[in-house]
Amino acid sequence: MPAEIVHLQQLRHNWRFLQSFYTPSTLYADWAATIAFYIAIHAVEAFLARQGVHSHSHQERTVHVRTFLPHLWRPYRRLETASRLARYEGIHPPPTLLRQLIDHDLPAILNQLGITP
Repeated sequence: MPAEIVHLQQLRHNWRFLQSFYTPSTLYADWAATIAFYIAIHAVEAFLARQGVHSHSHQERTVHVRTFLPHLWRPYRRLETASRLARYEGIHPPPTLLRQLIDHDLPAILNQLGITP
């Protein structure tokens, strides 16, 4: 499984991409939500790697978040749900939800884990 540094490198790569086009009214809200979720995934995986724990699936990561990071469960779950709906249902988050996800939930996860993109 990837080391912490690998997760942090991918997180920062994804962050730069998100920052290249994100506004709350972007036409690509589906991609913004998905990229934000994958940034959160790499943040969680970097934290877990520090603990010697690795997730092998989204389901296992969900268990790890609920177990090791219960205070981040709600923002993580909102990101996951918005990403899943965008990817599989074609439901793009409206600007108010996108603002919540990217301007509040994602920074809350990163700040709580001590990660600077």
